[in-house]
This record gives sequence, structure tokens and C-alpha cells, in this order.
Amino acid sequence: MQSTTQTRVHLPEADVRLLDRMGELHGSMKRKLYARIAAHGGKAKSHKTAFCREHGLSARMFNAIAIELQGLIDGTRELLRAERKDLVKGNQLCQLRKTGDAGYSLKIRVPDRLLSPDEGKYLVIDEIAFGYDREALDAALEAGIALSWRLHRDERGWRAFVSFDHRPAERVTHDTLFGTVGLDFNVDHLAVTETDAFGNLLRTKRLALLREHASSGQRNAALSDALTAAVDWAKDARKPIVAEVLDFSAKKKAMAQLSPKGARMLSGLLYAKYRQLLEAKCFRAGVELIKIDPAYTSTIGAVKYASRRGWSVHAAAAGVIARRGQKLTERLPRAGTVIRVPVRGGHHALELPARKSGDSRVTGWRGVHAAYRGVVRERWLATRRGSPRRSVKGTHGGGARAAPLSRGDRLPCEDKLHEQICAPSN
Repeated sequence: MQSTTQTRVHLPEADVRLLDRMGELHGSMKRKLYARIAAHGGKAKSHKTAFCREHGLSARMFNAIAIELQGLIDGTRELLRAERKDLVKGNQLCQLRKTGDAGYSLKIRVPDRLLSPDEGKYLVIDEIAFGYDREALDAALEAGIALSWRLHRDERGWRAFVSFDHRPAERVTHDTLFGTVGLDFNVDHLAVTETDAFGNLLRTKRLALLREHASSGQRNAALSDALTAAVDWAKDARKPIVAEVLDFSAKKKAMAQLSPKGARMLSGLLYAKYRQLLEAKCFRAGVELIKIDPAYTSTIGAVKYASRRGWSVHAAAAGVIARRGQKLTERLPRAGTVIRVPVRGGHHALELPARKSGDSRVTGWRGVHAAYRGVVRERWLATRRGSPRRSVKGTHGGGARAAPLSRGDRLPCEDKLHEQICAPSN
């Protein structure tokens, strides 16, 4: 038998504040670990090494957090399993039949102890209408597929939830040889870009999402609408959708530089919702979903396509994602050249780093990515500090090919930059 006792301790104010901070750290790390598990899956302990290194935690503190969190997750899963069993049993108490083009009738068996002499055994609710998925529900009724019911009461009254297995839709998309539709998921919008059979970027669209001022329900509804529009686009074009398998921690760090408020809203739970909705909508529409490694897609989009086409970095990144789904590779630009890249609403000079002759394409893009992130961070710091930091010589970049800067907003002199870009190579 296990017994528990307690006592009250009196501490100096400084020690109380320290314990408060430790409690806040424990709660914050537990939420971050849950977000990582939601985004990447696996058990809590499988993320130990990377999580401790990233957040500076000791192994003992991580173990304490992981044990507590894994217990909560496992307990919730057991409750869901039990609820699912109850729903399957409860299916025998509820019977649904179709009464018209869009109407249904629900018959619920009333428990014997609640019956009165002048009442029947069933409660019949007529004129029921479902807001969506009626075609799939009708198909399930015709096929005799089991329906699972949950009756829930909230402040507006009673609601009936019905669940059933969806039959896979017939595939309507062609092979990637005919082009794809790429998605780039961001904190405030979904960028969608279509390519043709040769990997050329055809058209793009920005589907807005709600930000931190909205409730979670409103954000989820906006996300669902945006994904529906993207899947409908791919279905009409008869092209597969290509999406990132996000390294969520890296995505969040990048967003922190561009929009601190937006980064607070971007969480592993939101990405998990995005992934769940996208997979479900593609499954129901018969659209093939291809998942790719997202490494350097934003950098490649900024360097190779954004300025040339007059698109945002995210629209160009969606095009790179689409091309990667077609197994197309991206050739590295010539080292040492200075190009214009879009950063924070403007265009700024980026000097491409030198490369070793034996470097692979991945290594080369890693160097370009580091240089590009340096420019992004410099512009971010400039806006945080109020005024941009200028170099001693008044140039951006280094070496003989550094681009002179204007006095206003650290923009490269247009004539000099155009001269460098268009100059014939030696």
C-alpha cells in the first residue's frame, strides 16, 4: 500500500521566485515536447537527445517531463479506445434512414428504466440535415457500413455526431510526368503553385489563413477552406499534390525571424491539423499526395525564381516543392555572383559563397542557404533596432564584387547591381 503525506515550507522570496520559474520552465518544456511528438510522432523518449541539446536540459529533467507527458498521452489514448468501443455498441441504439433528397430520420432506443406506460420504446427525430459529406453518408447507408454515434449537449442544445469508414475515392490525377501542384504551408497563408510537364512554374495563388487574433476554431475552419481550394485546384488540373514533410523546429525558428507574433501561433498542433486535413481531403477527392523533403525550398525559391517572376518567396518555394515532386533538381547559380533576393518586402543583395570543386549539390545549397539566412537575419535585426547597421566601407557583401549601398535603406545601387548581374563571366 502506498501512503502520501504533505507539509508546508517557508522560503525566502528569492527562492519562491526561483521555484516559480522552474515550474514555468517545466510546463513550457512539456508543451514543446508534446508539439514535437504531435509533429513527428514516436514516443517521448525517442526525442531525448535532440530535445536536450536544443533546450539545454539535463537528462534527469527530460526524463521527468517525458514520463509525465507520456503517461498523459497513453491515458488519453486508452480513453479514446474505450470511447470508440462504446460508440460501436451505441450504434445498436441509433438507426438512421434517409427520408428525402437531403433529409434523414434518426431513431434512438430509449432505456427501459426511462420508459413511461404511454410512451414507445423509441425516440424518433425527423428532418435531420447534415452540413457536408452527405454523398459519402448515403453511400455508407446503401452499403450497410456501420455508423458510430455520439450525442453531445452544449450551450446551444444537443448535437449528433456520426462517424463511418470512407471508401477510397477513385484516383483522378495523372502521373507527375504531366506536372504537379506544390503547397508551401506558412503561418498566415498557404502558397499553391502549379508546374507543367517540364517543371516550368505556371501559376500561383495565395490562400489566406487566420492569425493569432482568431480562435482555434476559426483558424481550423480557415485552414480547411484553404486546403479544400487547393485540392479542388489539383483535382481540376488532374495533377498530384506535393507537400513538405516539415522539420517543424527549423520551420518555427525561421518564422521567429520574420514574424515573432506569428511564430507564437505556429505550433506543432497546427501543423498536425494541416497534415491531417490535407491527407483526408486528398483521400476523399482521389488526388494523389506526394510528400517530399523540404530542405532549402525557400532558399532555392528566393534565389532562382522569386525575383525573376515577381513572386513572393513562398510562392516560389511552392514551385520548388512541386518540381521536387517531379524528381527535378535545382542547378546551383555561379559562385561569387551577387543577385537580388526578396527580403521583408524589399529586394536586397546576396553574394553567393564560393564552393569547393568536390562539393555536392546539397552541400552547395547549404552554403547558399546560410548566406541567405544571414541577409534575412540582418534585415530582421535592422527592423528590431530601428536603424540598419552599415559596414565600414558602405557595402553589402565582401570582396571585389561587393555591391555599393544607398544611403536610405541599405538597398544596393540599382545601376551597379544590374551591371554586376549582367556582366559577362570571365
